Amino acid sequence: MRTLALLLALAACSSQSGNSDTRNDTLPIREAAPAGSATPTAAPTTAAATPLPAATPAAPGTPGGLDDDRTPVSEAPFTEDSAQGAANVVQTYYALIGEGKYGQAYKLWEPGAAGMSPQAFAASFAKYSEYRAQVGAPGRVDSGAGQRYVTVPVQVYGRLKAGNAPFNLRGSILLHRTADIDGATAEQRRWHIRNTDIKPRPGEANPTPGPTADNRSSARYRCMDGSRLAAAFDPDNKRVTVSRGGKQLAVLRGQPAASGIRYAGGGYELRAKGTDMTFTAPGLPPIACKAIE
Repeated sequence: MRTLALLLALAACSSQSGNSDTRNDTLPIREAAPAGSATPTAAPTTAAATPLPAATPAAPGTPGGLDDDRTPVSEAPFTEDSAQGAANVVQTYYALIGEGKYGQAYKLWEPGAAGMSPQAFAASFAKYSEYRAQVGAPGRVDSGAGQRYVTVPVQVYGRLKAGNAPFNLRGSILLHRTADIDGATAEQRRWHIRNTDIKPRPGEANPTPGPTADNRSSARYRCMDGSRLAAAFDPDNKRVTVSRGGKQLAVLRGQPAASGIRYAGGGYELRAKGTDMTFTAPGLPPIACKAIE
């Protein structure tokens, strides 16, 4: 299985140590601790409360789960600037979130890339009683103009405080670093989070209560030619439906992409990263579009 099955559990932090190191060289499986959990106050009764079963992620190869392509992943030591080093940053990120160390997790984003203040970032996780993640095998490093990018698949799951409802979300994280070029600082040469397509993103609406959260999303774009497009994303089925003026243009299938997302089919193509999107129709040149609220 290509999936690195990295259950990020943070209950392993010893109470005898005030400074836990979440990094490792082999990305082993680790059990994640609930985010924002606290020691419960004893109830005035002798009956023991029945604990809820641990939240479980969707299995690899099933809707909402990570890919299951049966490709083995090397567990050998890796360098910090490698693709596996980027995956380790993602593992560390979710480990810190699970421990409630939101300030440290926030620093793993590029400056301004999180789209919110550190305080708002921390507050966005208050709705979860349990927050875990599995990190998949990273894609190849995309190089160009002294910059490096790599995409890492992630599956996030756990429970909401409201009704103890479970949720399950799947997406990817785009990481960026500057190559070893003159003038680049040590911090710039480290992997940082640039973007994520996991829905909902921190600060957005709560996941829909139920057996699993609906992983579908939609976006509207304004293009340079004045037209507007609507895109309905269905990442679990790796497809997007593109419409214009309420009329469906095409249903496109997910394609490999070095960074961001790419869908294609029938001569159409949609490429997007963050709020930027490029749309190509049959026989026409690509046109730049921008997401609108």
